[in-house]
Amino acid sequence: MQTTVKQFMSGDPVSIEPGATALDAYQAMLRHGIRHLPVVAPDARVIGVITADDLAAALALPLRPRRALQAGERSAALEWCVGEIMTHAPQTLCRDASIAEAAERMAEGRFGCLPIVDESGRLEGLLSETDLLHALANLLVREKVGDPGKPGALAGLVAQLEGERARIAQQLDRYHEVEHELLADSRERPMDLPERGAELGEVSLTATLEDLATRRLAALDRALDHAAQGRLSRCDRCGGSISLPRLRALPGTTSCIDCARAIESS
Repeated sequence: MQTTVKQFMSGDPVSIEPGATALDAYQAMLRHGIRHLPVVAPDARVIGVITADDLAAALALPLRPRRALQAGERSAALEWCVGEIMTHAPQTLCRDASIAEAAERMAEGRFGCLPIVDESGRLEGLLSETDLLHALANLLVREKVGDPGKPGALAGLVAQLEGERARIAQQLDRYHEVEHELLADSRERPMDLPERGAELGEVSLTATLEDLATRRLAALDRALDHAAQGRLSRCDRCGGSISLPRLRALPGTTSCIDCARAIESS
């Protein structure tokens, strides 16, 4: 009998919506002692993931949420919403998937967690690195380490960004279809005021998610263009290196965190 993700995942995980602020995300992580938040639509469909690493790399917040933020940090965190920093259209698994498949996905994609979803894409659980390590320790699953055939860290990041770009492109196609169907339905079907309000609210939500995905897609395109030019991890301002976590959180950035701070304070 195969060991499944359901046996080791964290059920009923804390989640957040894309319109929440980065401060909301940080405070949720601090309050619950966690480092990963699935990002969900109002119907609980998983549309992204945001991590403490993303927040730290994008906004110079503490890498592990262990303290309340200072005034300047809070101000910076209020200027960004979760949908601008999160990884869009993350890879997911169903609860009946094997632990071996989860381990392979997380190792190859360098993911810190995998949202676990039902057949409709709604959040059911979360499998974190810690959960996986418990599973691997208990089941004596052999871990592949130091495989010389695997790409380097930067090449691995580029592969991650390419994968996310492909998933967002598919997601945008779905958003366009849903928006078209909702608008057509609102024009053609007689509705009372509450029904029309609900329908228009769903149209507005879809448009918002589409806008966030489009902006993320543009940032990914800039990052992949920089990679093709051989300057993905180089800061345009100081010539130093941009950390991989910052590039993952803000793929279109051309400045390291130190230069970003200097620009903000000038």
